[in-house]
Amino acid sequence: METLVMNMRWAGYLLIAFGLINWRYQNSFVVGAPLWIFGLALIIGTYVPAVHKLLVSKLGAAVVGLIILVLLVMAFIA
Repeated sequence: METLVMNMRWAGYLLIAFGLINWRYQNSFVVGAPLWIFGLALIIGTYVPAVHKLLVSKLGAAVVGLIILVLLVMAFIA
C-alpha cells in the first residue's frame, strides 16, 4: 500500500511540474491549471486519512490512474 501512495505522490509532483510548464510556455491558465490543481489535490489527498483510504482501494487507484493518464495526454496534445 505504501508503494502505491508514494507513486501517487510522485504522479502529483509530475502533474504539478507539467501544469506549471504548460501554463508558462503556452500562456494559458486553461491548459495548465487542471494539471497542477489535480496534482496538488492528489498530494494533499494522500495525507488525509479518509481520502487516503479511498485512494488505495482498487477502484480508487484505477480511477486516479485513468485521470492521470488523461491529464498527461492532454498536456502533450495541448
